[in-house]
Amino acid sequence: MQEIINADISIIGGGIAGTSVARELSKYDLSIIVIEQKHGVGLEGTSTNHSLVCQGGDSLTFRPGTLHAELNVKSIPLWPRLSEELGFKFRRMGGLWLIRDYSDYKKFQKMVSRAFRSTLDPKSPLLIPEGSFSPLRFVDKKELKDLEPEISDNFLGALYDPNLATVDPPEVAKAYAENAKANGVDFLFNTKIKRIKREENKFELYTDNNVLIKSNIVINAAGIEADRVAEMVKARDFSYVPLKGTIVEFDEEVGRSISHATMILPRGSPHLQVVSPTVDNRLKAGIYLEMTFRSDKEVRDYAVNYAISVAKTLYPALRFESHITRSFAGFMAMTNPDTGWHDFVISTHDFVPNWVNIVLGAAGVSASPMLGKKVVEILTKSGIILKEKSNYNPSIRKRVEP
Repeated sequence: MQEIINADISIIGGGIAGTSVARELSKYDLSIIVIEQKHGVGLEGTSTNHSLVCQGGDSLTFRPGTLHAELNVKSIPLWPRLSEELGFKFRRMGGLWLIRDYSDYKKFQKMVSRAFRSTLDPKSPLLIPEGSFSPLRFVDKKELKDLEPEISDNFLGALYDPNLATVDPPEVAKAYAENAKANGVDFLFNTKIKRIKREENKFELYTDNNVLIKSNIVINAAGIEADRVAEMVKARDFSYVPLKGTIVEFDEEVGRSISHATMILPRGSPHLQVVSPTVDNRLKAGIYLEMTFRSDKEVRDYAVNYAISVAKTLYPALRFESHITRSFAGFMAMTNPDTGWHDFVISTHDFVPNWVNIVLGAAGVSASPMLGKKVVEILTKSGIILKEKSNYNPSIRKRVEP
């Protein structure tokens, strides 16, 4: 017989988007279920990225007026407290934007002036509380060498961002999920949505394991599959390009030689030149970007070789080839690729009431502390009354199992 589950809110997707929203909504008197097609949380796009948390110059210069900028900037002061509440690792290692020539220097000057002008104005909606981050500054070649002794001699200096941080995104997603679970949210794993029907102001979600979920509100946080899920109820009012990225990870032995995230501005190439430490003292390098079918998750030699070449360009004396722990590929949703800037999609649909689409893509991990709050704001503005629980606990965790 078909099992029927009734819920006030169904969240499709158990990545960092779905779990952060679930945690925030668990503060309210609602029945909530998260539906995930994999056997656990954070196993798709959440686990295939550079693990950086935008904390300084990078987030401060996102295109003003976008959700991308708003949620990342507002998340900056939330990360340290979140890591304490939920017990996940948060490492602030700082970042170095490397300077090759005068052209790089001029671009970084513009970046700094734009960042501070747009976010430190007391009247700005993106004002960051005092003490939440340290000012950026330029360092010369000598100080760069002091900060990173193994860095190549080819760089003249760097723009130093002491705020840049890193987390383990799957660990964060698990923490969000376990706190949500402890506060009453249910999880359904190994379950794929096959069809969605809207029936008398309710959604009926038909799954591949004979479970029917009836829900008043649906939040589509299906990651790279968000467009296909939205199409099931004709609620796709967004578009994106799925970009495949390949990253190589190196072990602690070489990781202990590098203390900061180091980056080169790309010129004439879409690929990213980044070497960054992880929370457990490993390193990640890359990213080789390409457009292909979203089912193509194969790790190819040319993409791996690119990541290794990036690492050796920055740190030529280190033997990266003998310290590879894994290579992996993942997809991110890139909106507005024709204009060269990216924004999030977090919105209700004009003709499908009580449906919320979420598409994050680049810097989605960084924005996750504010994501759930934005969804609450959107639901409240659409007329949905949310009643806060009196017994919500921000730190308690309960194991989430399939």
